[in-house]
Amino acid sequence: MGARSNFDTSLISQNSVFSQWRVLCESLEDYDTLGTICNSTEGGPIRRNPAGNVARPMVQRLPEPQDVALCLEVGLFDTPPFYSNSTDSFRNTLEGYSDPSGKYDPAVRSLHNLAHLFLNGTGGQTHLSPNDPIFVLLHTFTDALFDEWLRRHNPDNSIFPLENAPIGHNRRYNMVPFWPPVTNNEMFLTAPENLGYSYEVQWPTRALQVTEVITIAIVTALIVVAIIFAGATCIVHARRNKDELHQPLLTDQYQTYSDDYDSIPTPSQSVV
Repeated sequence: MGARSNFDTSLISQNSVFSQWRVLCESLEDYDTLGTICNSTEGGPIRRNPAGNVARPMVQRLPEPQDVALCLEVGLFDTPPFYSNSTDSFRNTLEGYSDPSGKYDPAVRSLHNLAHLFLNGTGGQTHLSPNDPIFVLLHTFTDALFDEWLRRHNPDNSIFPLENAPIGHNRRYNMVPFWPPVTNNEMFLTAPENLGYSYEVQWPTRALQVTEVITIAIVTALIVVAIIFAGATCIVHARRNKDELHQPLLTDQYQTYSDDYDSIPTPSQSVV
C-alpha cells in the first residue's frame, strides 16, 4: 500500500504508485458552509503518518488479535439507542465506539475506528478516508468479521432494529448508494452461501482474563483439597476396619477356663 516517504514522514514513498494519487472531495468546509457538492476536483496527495499522533497515545497502536476475539463473543447485534453510544452491541463494538468486550466507553476507540485513526492522515478523516486504498482492505476485513459473527451466532434477521435507528439504518431501509436498491435486511446473511464469496481467515482465540484465571485457580484448588480430603478419609476408614478384624477373641472382660477350675466339684464332693 506504499511505505513511508524518506523525505516527508506524512507522505507515501515515491516508489509507490499510490504516491501519485490525489485526494478528492477534501473541501469539507465548503460542503458544510456553502452547501456545495464534491465535483471530483483533485486536491493534495494521500497522506499517512502511522502511529504519529503523539498527542493521542491511545491511537498509536493497531487493534490486537485479542480485541477481535472479544468482539466476536458479543452476542447481540445491536442495542438501543442503536447509535455510537450503544453498549453490549456487536455493531457498535465492531465499529469501534465500544471496548472490544462490548462495554461502551466514550474515551475508547477500537477495532475499525482505531485502525482509521492509527493511519493519522487521509485515512483518519471520515470524509476523506475512502481516498486511501487501505480503506478497501480495512473494510473488507470488517465485513469478514461481520460474516464470522453471523456464522457463530446464527441470528434471525428479526434482531436487526426495525425502527429507532439512525436514518438509513433500520431493517427495511435501503442501503446507500447501491442500485438497484438493497435493504439492510437483505444483507443480514452469511456471505459464502448467499453472496458468492468467502474469506480465508485464521481467527484468534480469546485469552483468559485475569479474573477468569484467578477463578479457575481457586476452583481447581478447592477440587484438589476435596479430593485429598476424600482420599485421606477413605484411608482412615480402611485402617480402622483392618484393626477391628485383628482384635483378639479373649480380653480382660472374659474369664478363662482355668479361672473357675477350683469351683468345679470333684467326684468325692458330688451329692448322691
